[in-house]
Amino acid sequence: MENNQTVPTSDERLLALLVHLSVLFGGILLPIIIWAVQKDKSQFVRFHSLQAIFFHIAYIAFLVIFIVALVFFMLIFGVGIGAITSRHHNDPGAFPVVVIALTALLYIGIFVVIFAAIGYAIYIGVKAFGGEYKMIPFIGKRVWEHISQKQL
Repeated sequence: MENNQTVPTSDERLLALLVHLSVLFGGILLPIIIWAVQKDKSQFVRFHSLQAIFFHIAYIAFLVIFIVALVFFMLIFGVGIGAITSRHHNDPGAFPVVVIALTALLYIGIFVVIFAAIGYAIYIGVKAFGGEYKMIPFIGKRVWEHISQKQL
C-alpha cells in the first residue's frame, strides 16, 4: 500500500466498521449501499466496502459448497454403509450411528464456517475502525489494486 493515504475520519472508520459487521445484521446489501454512496468520497470506505462485498460472496459460496459436499457425502456414505450393515442383523443400531455421526459432522461444519466468518469479520471491522487498511487474504490485494487503478 502507498504511504500517501489520508487519515480516515471517524465517520469513515465507522462506515468501514459497519460494512464488516454487516455479516451479523445487514447482509450483503449494506456494504453495497455504502459502497454506492461513498465510492467517490472516500478511498478508505470504498476499500473496506468492496472487501466486505467480496467477503460476503466468498463466505456464501464457501458455505454452499460445504453444505452440498457434506450432504452429498452423507447421502452416499450413509446409504452405502447402511446397505452393508443391513446384512448384519446382529447389530441393528449400526446404520443410525453412521447417519447420526454424518449429520453431526454436517451441523458442526456449518457452525464452524459461520462462526469463523463472523469472528473474522469482527476482527477486520475492529481493525478498520482503528483506521487500518487491513487486507482480507486473497480478497484485499485485488480490491486494493482495483481502487488504486481508479485513482490513476
